[in-house]
Amino acid sequence: MVNVLKWLGVLLLGIVLGYALRDTGLSRVIDERRAEAVGTLASSYIASQTELDDRAQVKTVAGLQHIEVEVDQPAPGVFRASGVGNTFLIRTDEGLVLFDTGLATQAAKHKRLLQDSVPGEVTHIVLSHSHADHIGGTKFWLAEFPDAQVVTHAKFLEGQRYLKDLERHFWSRNRLLYTFMPEEPPEGGMNAYGGITPDIEVAEGEVLTFTLGGVRFEAIAAAGAEGDDNLVLWLPDRRLLFSGDFFGPLFPMVPNLFTLRGEKFRDPLAYVRSLDRLIALEPEMVLPSHFDPISGAERVRQDMQRMRDATQFIHDQTVAGMNRGDSLWQLMRDVQLPPELALSQGHGKVSWNVRSIWEHYSTWFHFESTTELYPVQIRELYPDLAALAGGPEPLAAKARQSLQTGELEAALHWVELGLASQPDHPELLQARLDALKQLLDRAYQQGSNYSETGWLKSRIDATEAALD
Repeated sequence: MVNVLKWLGVLLLGIVLGYALRDTGLSRVIDERRAEAVGTLASSYIASQTELDDRAQVKTVAGLQHIEVEVDQPAPGVFRASGVGNTFLIRTDEGLVLFDTGLATQAAKHKRLLQDSVPGEVTHIVLSHSHADHIGGTKFWLAEFPDAQVVTHAKFLEGQRYLKDLERHFWSRNRLLYTFMPEEPPEGGMNAYGGITPDIEVAEGEVLTFTLGGVRFEAIAAAGAEGDDNLVLWLPDRRLLFSGDFFGPLFPMVPNLFTLRGEKFRDPLAYVRSLDRLIALEPEMVLPSHFDPISGAERVRQDMQRMRDATQFIHDQTVAGMNRGDSLWQLMRDVQLPPELALSQGHGKVSWNVRSIWEHYSTWFHFESTTELYPVQIRELYPDLAALAGGPEPLAAKARQSLQTGELEAALHWVELGLASQPDHPELLQARLDALKQLLDRAYQQGSNYSETGWLKSRIDATEAALD
């Protein structure tokens, strides 16, 4: 409580001083301190809403909200501000290069801590891709360094456009998975998403090379696991690879070709080609924009090769099954990584990637039913089907039977069929709650995929509320 009151006091003082000094250079500093105070309160709240249980460890995606905001020096001349997303500042004798700018609510603190450690002029701001947790602080830095060159992938603007155009659509989905988010997205100011215009765009497969203070930099456009607008920064003389979210938030991991929150599918073979390019660089250290750097050329090479081979395997098995005439649902069950290619599925899942690859190539019409072509879903017939089954009680019994035999997905189908005719039926709601809790336990046992566990927790909460 004392810390909260302290930050509230700083916030109020910042508002007063910011208004009084709004036409001076000091106004920007006051605005940053005010933003830092708000961000500190937000980070504390977020962490309090995402407490980890014994099944979810800090080194998973669920642990991002619990990472302290502080500065370290992972390599000579390289300074990192940690948090939900990392911000890197690279020092040269002629200026500073910034790579990614973190989450907007943490950006002001990132900026202050980094500038305390590395004073100087920022000449380049390199952004890995258009996601908010990687570009959120860009406006703070540009306010002080308006001449800094913003470098992005050539597809960055398109990624930023569609994420902004669909902001409310994605926001409502994200709030189901990330319950700490406010009800509405920020409408204006430094925290609002979007509005970043690159000065230099790098086309897919191309490289922007520049030298600053004797340090060579290469910005490489390489479609990654978090989108087709991914850009990495390579320091060839130091063998440092600033990867952004090229690999996803975990290293190594099954790529996130599909996102539960929704976004465009990611091209699996474009990712494989990008991995080949980065493997050929032979990096000594990977500095991702989530969690800690990974050191050791041999370890990095082996993990990158495993990610490449696993992605190629999932792709090839899916395509082979499609050519055999296997159904999508069968392939989602059958395609599994062999032990030598096993990877974390904490963010991407093999079965979800199978479906992503299928629909990436063959769209949503599966040639299984004419009804796929028309906007009348089978769910619209559920009330009539429930009546034909004799009402909700027989369906609740079928759900309970499926639960007893471990057929959790089948149990949910029976429940959904019954609830369509009687949404508050207590036996059906209890069966749904039991199925969801068992699915959550299974999800943790199979790799703790953050999106899956987040969705299941949201459905558990909703079901418990309905039962109450």
